[in-house]
Amino acid sequence: MSVQRLLDTAFAQTAVPGARAGTFGVADLGSGPWKEFLLGSHKGSGRTGSWDEQLGILWRRVVTECGVAQRLAAEYDIDWEQVPKEQAALALTGPGDIVIDVAAYTLATQRADWERERRYARIHRRLSADLTGLVPADVGALRSALLDEKDFRTSNYRNPRERFPRWVRTLTGTAAYLAAAHMVPAQLALDVATTAPLDEQTRAALRLPAPWSLVVHEPVPVHAIEADDDELAALVEAGLCVGPEPAVLGALLAARPDWGLDTTSGFLLLSALDADGTRRCVLQPAAYGDHAGGRALYGYAAQLAFGQWTPPPALPDPGQRPLSRSTLGHIAASGAGRAGAFHAVRVLAFTPPPETPPEPRTAPAHTRGPLVYGTFRRAHWSSGTRIGIRDSAGKLVGPVYKDGATEGVTFTRERRFFPRTRIRPDLPLAPSTTVYRIPNSSTSDR
Repeated sequence: MSVQRLLDTAFAQTAVPGARAGTFGVADLGSGPWKEFLLGSHKGSGRTGSWDEQLGILWRRVVTECGVAQRLAAEYDIDWEQVPKEQAALALTGPGDIVIDVAAYTLATQRADWERERRYARIHRRLSADLTGLVPADVGALRSALLDEKDFRTSNYRNPRERFPRWVRTLTGTAAYLAAAHMVPAQLALDVATTAPLDEQTRAALRLPAPWSLVVHEPVPVHAIEADDDELAALVEAGLCVGPEPAVLGALLAARPDWGLDTTSGFLLLSALDADGTRRCVLQPAAYGDHAGGRALYGYAAQLAFGQWTPPPALPDPGQRPLSRSTLGHIAASGAGRAGAFHAVRVLAFTPPPETPPEPRTAPAHTRGPLVYGTFRRAHWSSGTRIGIRDSAGKLVGPVYKDGATEGVTFTRERRFFPRTRIRPDLPLAPSTTVYRIPNSSTSDR
């Protein structure tokens, strides 16, 4: 499916500002082109596709990890692990036929952190409308935007259409606050989100640093993640921009007990504008795989597993009133606060490649003639790059590739990430197919 069709069908632009109907949320992204983007060719049975069973597995886990399962046992003598899977959802019937709102109990465990981050976000700064220019201190603003005051209230669940969105929002909102926060620098966001598919050996070696990991970065348009190599090259050459169309801001990933990647489900952090111009953020279930959304999830997992992350700086002493406006203002204005100390954000370490273009080269003699067009090579992971072993003085102990090179003696092998590379930057890109273009302000002002 083309980028044009995906965007025009799933989130059509209109000539009249504000004419788009509906809101941007979990319930809007479960069918049509969105389903293909998030699930690929995967198909399941049931009212909500395959997600009833898969999300049920993670829901059981979250209820236990946040402490609600222990509360159910202590107050109602309910063994959460023994509750039939078809009943282990939003609410349970307890002793005396009382209704136990498990979702409300679950979110209540994170309310203090949610209020803390929301208060800090209001003091720190107002995010830009297009969410560009994000810094580590903005992670709290994005995370707290996943939930609303009404999410914490109990519900009677009389409206069937509200049940699934509430279930997903409770699951993802709670897991996001259980997660270790990570941020990808702006210059690397596109490369991480559009990383080439991982080989099977690399996928099998994925290990995550925490039971839940939240990765955040500047917006990457959905059409860039869905694009094939030629379309992505054209988008990069034209200059990617983020307007009213949907964008990916990162993902929420889960680890198994052995720290391996839990592929039951991942969650892409999506953002777009409502019909009224209000920006919404949602963590949307997505399947791991070779389709667009699945590739992105694996790309985030690879960075968590193999990337180098800078730990958060020490938080300034909050004093005796840690949540007072003056204290939060002091932290927000500090270098440590801007670097994400308040949210314990780890930042992906990245050294930009040299920007000096190579000298023009002619094609080898066996080719048809001089090269005419350049191209981009998509960001990718190598599975076995040789790394020379050095002595205490920093000198190589022996050859790395030449005769005499011995693995484990003169070199080791490591997985390395190679950012998107412009091949022959001295040449123009080849003409490509038409790709999705953002309407200008004269036709869309949102």
